[in-house]
Amino acid sequence: MDTPAIEISDMWFAYDGARVLDQVNLTLPAGDFLAVLGPNGGGKSTLLRLLLGLLKPGGGVIRVLGLPPGQAGGRIGFLPQFTEVSANFPITVLGAVQTGLVEPGLSCLRSPAKRRRERELALDALSRVGLAGHAERRLSDLSGGQRQRVFIARALVSRPELLLLDEPTASVDGRSRQELMQLLSDINHDMTIVMVSHDMSTVDGCVKSIACVNRTLHHHMDSRLTPLIFAQATGADLMAGCPVELLAHGTVPHRVVLDHGDPDCCGGRHSQDAARDDGAGEGEDGHA
Repeated sequence: MDTPAIEISDMWFAYDGARVLDQVNLTLPAGDFLAVLGPNGGGKSTLLRLLLGLLKPGGGVIRVLGLPPGQAGGRIGFLPQFTEVSANFPITVLGAVQTGLVEPGLSCLRSPAKRRRERELALDALSRVGLAGHAERRLSDLSGGQRQRVFIARALVSRPELLLLDEPTASVDGRSRQELMQLLSDINHDMTIVMVSHDMSTVDGCVKSIACVNRTLHHHMDSRLTPLIFAQATGADLMAGCPVELLAHGTVPHRVVLDHGDPDCCGGRHSQDAARDDGAGEGEDGHA
């Protein structure tokens, strides 16, 4: 049997004695595309840092690609949440991607063959995100969506097995968000993806499962947004609501939520209520 990409068992973590994650359990199969949703302060980014080995749990067990966190090296790619670039920072697109391969020591001491190999890997990563033709441009000259693609290429340059993303669409517009999600869906054919997001529209039919994190973790092997998932992801009591109505004036594509008539949604109850309300104001001849 293939080793799961991530295994977490009875894990907890605390800041200054206050538990922000408690009794977390997760088994994520290789090849999955997991969206980690939850309210601000619920522990989503903390969970990523634990997976990366930047934080150590107070208790429980974490395994990433079968190893303790921090020991999988280049087998893990990571896109942090904050990737702003100063207009005065003179790095090229290619140079930015190559920083994902930097090892301890002076770059000038690396052999010409190794530097050529690093360039080839960086160009290949840029090709995967559709930016090979921008390799020699200054990174600061690109649009927000293009820069985010560059940082995804940087996370891909070592050809990882697992890609961890912290709010990858937070700084881009709606069109760029859709393009990035399609890109990630394509990348998912070759690797497991874990994406932290506060934006439920990122689900968008691309992810394969959802984890709602709010101190603990609830894993749903489904990419559709049910009332239960809404309640867990937002930390609010939305169980009496209907996802379609909650999103009627929002940005989440309706194709990622259950059909109105689905019994796991509202079973058409809200539509029926609305029809009765409309009929209440009509006369016997059917006119108001």
